[in-house]
Amino acid sequence: MAAASIKSRSPDGGDPPGFSDQENGIWRRDFRLLLGGSALSQLGTLGAAAANPLLALALTHSPIVTGWVAAAGTLPGLFLHVPVGLLVDRYDRRRIMLISQVIRVLNSMVLVVGLFSFANPWPFLVVAAMIDGTCAVFFRIAELAAVRYVVPDAKAESAMGKNEARHHVALVLGRPVGGALFAAGRVYPYILDAATSLLSVFSLLFLRTKFLQSSRAPRGMAFGMSKRRMLVLTRLGFRRIYHDRFLFVSLLVCAIANVGFQIIILLLVVEAERRQLSGSVIGAMLATSGVAGFAGAITAAPVVRRLCPVRTVKYSVLLWLPLLLIVAWMKNPLIGMVAWGACSFMGAYINVALAVHQTRVVPSRVLGRVEGVSQFLTTGAVTLGAFAGGYVITAFGPRLTAALVTAAFGVIAIVVFSLIRDPDRRRAAEPVEEGAPEAAESVPITGTAIPVGEPVGAKA
Repeated sequence: MAAASIKSRSPDGGDPPGFSDQENGIWRRDFRLLLGGSALSQLGTLGAAAANPLLALALTHSPIVTGWVAAAGTLPGLFLHVPVGLLVDRYDRRRIMLISQVIRVLNSMVLVVGLFSFANPWPFLVVAAMIDGTCAVFFRIAELAAVRYVVPDAKAESAMGKNEARHHVALVLGRPVGGALFAAGRVYPYILDAATSLLSVFSLLFLRTKFLQSSRAPRGMAFGMSKRRMLVLTRLGFRRIYHDRFLFVSLLVCAIANVGFQIIILLLVVEAERRQLSGSVIGAMLATSGVAGFAGAITAAPVVRRLCPVRTVKYSVLLWLPLLLIVAWMKNPLIGMVAWGACSFMGAYINVALAVHQTRVVPSRVLGRVEGVSQFLTTGAVTLGAFAGGYVITAFGPRLTAALVTAAFGVIAIVVFSLIRDPDRRRAAEPVEEGAPEAAESVPITGTAIPVGEPVGAKA
């Protein structure tokens, strides 16, 4: 990652030679702008997302429409992560972030006008939720790929820890703020969303580091490419992950874990409702996930630096087991929710470790595609777990379901320790051979081979 001028920047990021005090001040300023603007935007987005189902239910009194609104915000992420990763590698990442935030501002404003102008405005809500979810995918993938050119490599662990902490702070505050604003007035959450997105636009405009792209990244429009050509370039992201054993195994483990976590949280909510616990009590217990995740994020940097990303992931997966055993053995859902929330502490460590690893070993020109594939695997698993959870609990019952999920995490731990070796017991991983298809991206397509709560392994 580099925060220096274009002249001194490595084509794929990394510290430029002679990193001066002035350049040190530039990257710190730019990182604060990028982090602060993104945090504010995420706060507004989560507030609006929390208000969406409440508004849909108030407008229509229909659980079906409420479900449509909830799904509309998540579906773009399921389908767009991989293609957006390709676009992020071929376009100006700063411009993508700017356009995404400007569209968010306009989207919220149009929704506010629609709420005042139409007697039955719920279709506006569905469309607005889908547009906001789409913009979130573009912005997040571009941001993750661009941060490499803002932060120097020596500060990677600290930067990724702060970035992860930002997510959990927004998560803890965004939902309560959205609910409180909705109680004060239906349009207020969307006014907040527009205002925070606008502030994010200004933060991007004031970045001193304008060049957030590899100098070898192709220029020009990508829409003129054939579908076959686009597919080949997208496969490079899968290939990059497939040839990195640590990244490949970690992402698969995170995807499976996310399915299990969604089943666990649904199980705990069902148990809490059976005991007739109030919604405020359940909400407070669910908030432990955000609090624990924040604590993990702010303490992850020195741990990842000391242990290295590989050991951090292995030990974090192992420490999930005693927490899930508490969920399986304790019949009190409140204790189970606290234990489940504490899993986010280790999840934050895993997120920081994987982010540091990717920024260090993945060339910038394919980083967007790698991020897109990573997000697709881990967030897609959240959707799968949420969908399957009800069926699993119905089929096996609460206690057996908890035991089966805990056993599955035991298998995950065995797989991680078996397939991922510590760095000191193997040769340092060399980057995947940079052949002509990936470096120049201009050879015939016939010559390309084909290999490959809160989610972990992704910045959801």
